[in-house]
Amino acid sequence: MPWRRSKAGRVLRAPQVVVVGDLIYDVLARFDGPLAFGTDFFAPVHAQPGGSGANTAAWLARLGAETAFVARVGDDPLGRLLAEELARDGVVARLARDKGVETGKVVALVDGDGERTLITYRGAGENLSPEDLPEDLFGPGGHLHLSGYLFSGGARREAALAALERARANGMTTSVDPSSTTLLEALGPEEFLGWTTGVDLAFPNRAEGAVLAGTTEEDQILNTLLRHYANVVLKLGAGGAAYAGAGGERVRVPASPARVVDTTGAGDAACAGFLAAWLRGKGPEEALRGGVELAAEVVGKVGGRPAGR
Repeated sequence: MPWRRSKAGRVLRAPQVVVVGDLIYDVLARFDGPLAFGTDFFAPVHAQPGGSGANTAAWLARLGAETAFVARVGDDPLGRLLAEELARDGVVARLARDKGVETGKVVALVDGDGERTLITYRGAGENLSPEDLPEDLFGPGGHLHLSGYLFSGGARREAALAALERARANGMTTSVDPSSTTLLEALGPEEFLGWTTGVDLAFPNRAEGAVLAGTTEEDQILNTLLRHYANVVLKLGAGGAAYAGAGGERVRVPASPARVVDTTGAGDAACAGFLAAWLRGKGPEEALRGGVELAAEVVGKVGGRPAGR
């Protein structure tokens, strides 16, 4: 790991992984059967920390990676609670505080098959800016992972692009999780690819890969994305995961057996499982297995964070 000195002369150690994304409070309602709109509906409801990037950071820390997480939250009790939860997960939280906007929230509706629909209020996270990126986190030998939600627009997109530029200037490797087909369709795949081309590792799921590549055929998705990224991990849900590298290597692994309760955070955990192995120098097959095994652990419970925190 790299070592360098702060302005005060103190020796600092850069984290192994820097994750930039959203820190959000999740409210999850699990239901069986059709929703009854316009009346009362009774279902188990769970509230817990969330945010795609924050979930990945928490799993990376649990797997032993020195992990820092950068986001913007409200200067409110909820923002402080979420920071404390990250600390419990072993993540160094470098959070900007917004006095004028609340911390973000998500309502997740989870059906009987574990699939979820998200209703999102990003709150203060919408205002993340390049000025919120701590310079001391970027150094040689580290890795930057970005949530694709950051590219939605405004200052947060500028922050994502600034983080990529800073990481490359400091010799860091980089990765991005496209995160959302709705986002990609709204932005346009050409725009997203233009912003992220040159990233070392991309983590689309099948639907996101189809939007980006303009095809649903797995090999064609991988071939198209390799024109933009050095390595591609295609998350296939119950189908496992596939890897393609610029050197021609192709690997596919099946999903790990799991009883699906809630798919929230499965893709975030798959990113963490792969990255934790990849950053230790493991090959793509072992890294893929790390990703699918962690995803199987996540879908077997409610919520996207490590259990027993």
